[in-house]
Amino acid sequence: METLPITITPLLQIGFYLIAIIYAIFTAVLFYHWQNYSMSRLVTTQTYLAFALTSLPLLAIMAVIAFL
Repeated sequence: METLPITITPLLQIGFYLIAIIYAIFTAVLFYHWQNYSMSRLVTTQTYLAFALTSLPLLAIMAVIAFL
């Protein structure tokens, strides 16, 4: 019986794409809810900023790991 050589790089790249899609959907839902149900513009801005500052660096790190 012959085994197929599978490297981890394509699996990491597929995983990154799936997480990026989930991230985009979650971001759209977050944006929609904060636009429609927020009471304070300051709180909305702080939420967007906190979300971007915590999640975008993580996505960038994942992209570097997946594609280098």
